[in-house]
Amino acid sequence: MDAHGQVRGTGRPGRTLALWGGAAALALVAGGVAIGTVNATVYSPAAQVERYLDALAGGDGAAALGLAGGTGTGADGSGTADSGTGDSGTGDSKTPVPPPGTATTLLDGEPLAAGFAALEDVTVSRGEETGNGVEVEVGYRLDGEDHATTFTVEHEGRDWLFFDRWRMAPVTLSTVRVEPGVWPAEAAGQHLAGTVNGEEVTLTGESSPVQDFAVLPPAAVSGAATSTYLEADPVRTVVDGADPSAPLPLTLTLRYTDAVAEEANRQVDDYLSGCTEQQVLHPAGCPMGYDTLNRIPPDSINWSVSPDPAVEVEPLPADDEGGEGDSGETDVTVAAPVRTEARLTLEEIDLVTGERRRVEHAEPILLEADLQVGPESVRYVPRAP
Repeated sequence: MDAHGQVRGTGRPGRTLALWGGAAALALVAGGVAIGTVNATVYSPAAQVERYLDALAGGDGAAALGLAGGTGTGADGSGTADSGTGDSGTGDSKTPVPPPGTATTLLDGEPLAAGFAALEDVTVSRGEETGNGVEVEVGYRLDGEDHATTFTVEHEGRDWLFFDRWRMAPVTLSTVRVEPGVWPAEAAGQHLAGTVNGEEVTLTGESSPVQDFAVLPPAAVSGAATSTYLEADPVRTVVDGADPSAPLPLTLTLRYTDAVAEEANRQVDDYLSGCTEQQVLHPAGCPMGYDTLNRIPPDSINWSVSPDPAVEVEPLPADDEGGEGDSGETDVTVAAPVRTEARLTLEEIDLVTGERRRVEHAEPILLEADLQVGPESVRYVPRAP
């Protein structure tokens, strides 16, 4: 300001404009770097798949199915619109639906989380571009072997003019079929209790028990049998989604539990007790007897069996070793013959002289039987003469 109170110019207007322009340019450059960084991380195709994997890991079936059906397209899964285009951003979506009769046990909660938790060394990487989409590969290991699942993520536009919007192309549910490799013919139509990814399940069927389970890939599916008389150690398979058109088999190798022999022995003890309690020379339905022409006072008859018999149940055959019985069904339940001895003490009265004498009689017993085993039942049926 001069002596007359007037404002003077600085004489350097070009420099001021240059400073403002430089600052604006720096802001734009910095903004461009930030936008690029955000698009490469938060709004990337891989991030969409990572959100899907997070849903699997958290057992959030609704979120996982939504993402697998092409919903949840924004950075937060909300599918926010592009403010510059007015596009809703939601697009056509289709939540995967299992076929009729397919169990949904593995699509939510702990079973869903357990299927993903079993995968090791999980990696997510962007792959090749395919039309309007980008392939995203998820790599992982299970039981020492490398596996991978590839998802297609489609570009839908931009949010707020700058940020890319993506959604997963619809994912087809895979199916795992859990069933025993060998099933006793006499157990046809009976159910089998088991677990799948730690969840208690019941397998049923007209002949052998079977159940299909819908699965969101990638996942490990572990199954076991836990019935009273039939069991199977856990086995597992990996579901990578490569061929969802056919069920992936998970075969349970069954074996008899120790309770089968215990119950069979209890029943043979009951059977032989029923024989020894009969004070007759030929107990009905029993593998022992005594013949004489002399008179026998019934109250003198005393049967016993020694040593105590022990039933041995032959193991179930391997999955491809089942034999064929007379009916054409798989004949796999076999009890080894039981060997013991029947002992008889009695008093004989000579029909001519009337002399009384004590008699001790022993005879070997070879007891054969049909053994029928189901998941919750055992029936030991002796083949009596």
